[in-house]
Amino acid sequence: MLSASLKAAYQRLRSEQPHLYLRDAAAQLGVSEGELVPAAYENDAIPLKPDFTAILAELTQLGPLMGLSRNEWAVIETTGPYPSPTFEGPIGVLHSPIVDLRLYLMHWGYGYAVRSFGRDGKPLYSLQFFTPWGEAIHKVYLKDSAFLPAWEALVSRFAGSAPETVPPPARQNLRTLPAVDGAQFLADWKGLQDTHDFFALLRRYGLSRWAAVRLAEGTYTRRLPTSAFSELLAWAQASQTPIMFFVGNAGIHHIFTGVVSTISPARGWINILDDVFTLHLNPAGLAEVYLVEKPTREGPIYSVEVFGPEGEEVLWIFGARKPGQPVPPAWLAYVEKLKGAAMAT
Repeated sequence: MLSASLKAAYQRLRSEQPHLYLRDAAAQLGVSEGELVPAAYENDAIPLKPDFTAILAELTQLGPLMGLSRNEWAVIETTGPYPSPTFEGPIGVLHSPIVDLRLYLMHWGYGYAVRSFGRDGKPLYSLQFFTPWGEAIHKVYLKDSAFLPAWEALVSRFAGSAPETVPPPARQNLRTLPAVDGAQFLADWKGLQDTHDFFALLRRYGLSRWAAVRLAEGTYTRRLPTSAFSELLAWAQASQTPIMFFVGNAGIHHIFTGVVSTISPARGWINILDDVFTLHLNPAGLAEVYLVEKPTREGPIYSVEVFGPEGEEVLWIFGARKPGQPVPPAWLAYVEKLKGAAMAT
C-alpha cells in the first residue's frame, strides 16, 4: 500500500476506532506494524541507523525505561534502568535484577524513534525495533522527562534513512512432527548438561520447540490442562514464590524474575500488574500447556511452557534460580502437584 493511501486508510480507521493499538490497526490494514509507523506518526517517527549494538549501549544514559516485548499472544513489560549490554556475535545480553533480555540481532531489521501521545494527551517518547519484515521486537519508553535531552541527543546521533520492509519469511508449520530417531532423540535429551543446551538439541534434529515437547511426551514432558496456567499464577501470588517469566519473539527473549502480586483479568486478557513488571496474556493463546523437564549437571530443571494454536511459543515459566544455586523447594513441591494433574497421553 502506498504511503499516502496507507496514511489515509489509517486515519480513517482511527476515526472509527480511536483507541486501536498500532499492531491491531496494521493487521486490519493488511500491513506490518513497522510499515505503519511512518504513516501513523509522520514527522514524529524518525528512522534510526541499524547500529543496534551502539544504540543499545546508549540506553544506560536514559534513566529508567519501560521495556516492552510481545508476540501474538503475550506482552511483557519491565521498568528500570537498562544495564550495559554484552555481545557475542549477534547474540546480546542485558542483565540486571529487573531488566533481563536476550537479543538475537540477526533478526533485527530497523528501528524508529517515535513521539506519540497517550490517552491523557501527554507525549510518549520511545525507541521501537522491528524485524526486516516489520514485526515488532522490542520497544523502550522514556519514563523520566529529565532524561529527554539525552533521548534527543541519542536520536540525533543515530538518525538514519527510511528503511524498506521486506516480505515476511514463509510461515512454518510448527506442528509438523518430522521423522526422527525417537530413541536417539530421547537419549540426547537425557544427556543435556545445561538448559541452554536444549536450543542446540532442537537445531540438531531440525525441530520446533512444540515438536520436541510432543516427541518427549510421557518421558520428559507432560501435557497439562490449560487451566494449569491460571492456577499456577494464583499459587505464585498466594505463596510469593519467586518465578521466572520468559516471553519471546524472533528477536528477543524478555525475562522477569520475581514474585507475583496483582492478578487482574480485564478486557478478556489475563494480566499481572505490578510496580516494575506487567504481563498480559490472551487466553486464546493457551492452546497447549506442558510441564517440561530438562536434565542438567545440577539436577532436573522444570518449566511450564505455553504454546499457541499453531504450535508457536507463547511463554515459559521457571522456578527462580541462578546457576549453581538450587531451585526454591516450594517450586519443586508445586511441580510434583503438576505431575499429578498431567493429562493422560
